[in-house]
Amino acid sequence: MSDSILKRIAGGDSAAVDECLQQYGGLVWSLARRFSNDHAEAEDAVQEAFIDVWRSAPRFDASMGSEATFITM
Repeated sequence: MSDSILKRIAGGDSAAVDECLQQYGGLVWSLARRFSNDHAEAEDAVQEAFIDVWRSAPRFDASMGSEATFITM
């Protein structure tokens, strides 16, 4: 089994960043739009969320929850 996207991001794999955006971008965007009526504000929230994901990827623990849960929290 291959390493999770978050583990690969934590290891510096730039391709994993693209995969993360492809796989979870729509989910994060839908949540941002749900909590904000302002399009630009939602875009900023998504950008900040993924910056936080990249910074906190080393803390991901699959025994505590899924990647989707970690990313959306």
